[in-house]
Amino acid sequence: MKLLIKTIFIPFIFISLFVYVNYEQLSPKLGLDLQGGISVLLTAEGSADEELIEQAVEIMRARIEDFGEVQEPEISITGSQSVLVQLPGLTDQEKALEAVGTTGLLTFRPVLRSSLETGYSPAFTITQDPNNEGEVITTVPNGVSEFTGISLDDDIKTISYLLSDDDGFPVIYEVGPAELSGADIENASAVIPDNEWIVQLKFKDESSVKFTNLTKDLAKEGGEKRKLAIVLDGKVVSAPSISFEIDPNVGITGGTAAITVGNTDSGESAANLAVLLRYGALPVSFERSSIQKVSATLGENTVNIGLNAGLVGIATVLIYILLYYRLLGVITILGLGSFGLAFYSILSLLSKYQGFTLTLAGIAGIIVSIGLAADSYIVTYEKFKDELKVGRSYSYAVEKSTKEAWRTILVADFVSLSAATLLFVLAVGPIKGFAISLGIATLIDLLYTRFYTRHALNLAVIITNNSRLFFPIKTKDLENV
Repeated sequence: MKLLIKTIFIPFIFISLFVYVNYEQLSPKLGLDLQGGISVLLTAEGSADEELIEQAVEIMRARIEDFGEVQEPEISITGSQSVLVQLPGLTDQEKALEAVGTTGLLTFRPVLRSSLETGYSPAFTITQDPNNEGEVITTVPNGVSEFTGISLDDDIKTISYLLSDDDGFPVIYEVGPAELSGADIENASAVIPDNEWIVQLKFKDESSVKFTNLTKDLAKEGGEKRKLAIVLDGKVVSAPSISFEIDPNVGITGGTAAITVGNTDSGESAANLAVLLRYGALPVSFERSSIQKVSATLGENTVNIGLNAGLVGIATVLIYILLYYRLLGVITILGLGSFGLAFYSILSLLSKYQGFTLTLAGIAGIIVSIGLAADSYIVTYEKFKDELKVGRSYSYAVEKSTKEAWRTILVADFVSLSAATLLFVLAVGPIKGFAISLGIATLIDLLYTRFYTRHALNLAVIITNNSRLFFPIKTKDLENV
């Protein structure tokens, strides 16, 4: 009875864990190649330091996690200037690009003029052509498009001509150098106080004074110069006018401001903008080198093909083991069965609490790992058979074979565990999934070898000492050694 309890202890623990996981309705999260999604390759514009690239990756990750629609994104640096972002479960391309491709550079800039006053871009200087009566000459400053009157590149340190469609129609604003930036913001949140979504901004203590002084200056002006342009990535998202109730000698105090977003999309734009502002601007500007969209159907087909191939291979191995090792084959099947439940349960828990994502490479790791676990049983059984062939008693053969097999398996599994560790540390992307699967399987295999196989083999020789129930060898082969 004591031996039986020792034999079923490890399988019982893992079966109980599987029952818990099933009760909580947990399952491994699927990666991009299995459930579909979007993969974006971003390349830094110009030359950027590795430290800045790493900082940008952390900001991207924080943004994506706060967007809430992506299951554990895979973000990795490839080469020296590129970042690969994989967003499993997200098929909205615009959502993906908003999450990772927006620089998020926010500035607060005084409005000098706008097309609302002139009827055309304030960048245009229109003069009478002295050589042709009735004709005009239009000139634009350097760095401004002669067709649109919009700055080609927004330099926050100089005057720029920027587009806004905040009022429902295009308006071009001439804005001065930035007085405040996103770095001055302590927090940003989306709220809807009066049936219209706004992004509430809270400035840092040292920056609230600068904001107050800026609003003092604007409150002294009139017309368009009374406006403060809120610019995000070179586009005016809002240009509120300072209320006439604001005292020019006091300004706006309290260190708060608001960006009116509207209510056209149930607050989604406001929430996304708040996320961008809360985590700050990317320290590096990126251009999109490639965008790949993987459909959920393709991912499902990949899963089915991989699982079917794995099941056929595993079934073939188990049938062979059962036919060759007989009673020992039953021990193997029971062990591998609970091994599989343990594997599934641990991956499900890792998905929930550590954000592990199962990819096709991870499935390959699982299949390879089951094969490695089956090898551990075979090593033990073959050593057991060799001991019987040289005339050892069944009990002594079990003791000696399991001890020698443990040393062999320990060395082999140490190599596998070392390989898994190196892959996890050095590799990027889906290869990490293979490394995790291999590492977990190796640890579980060591537990089963140490605490299940040895006791199960002792239990088997108590049940019967008929060698034909263990191996395809005859009793006389053992008697004539």
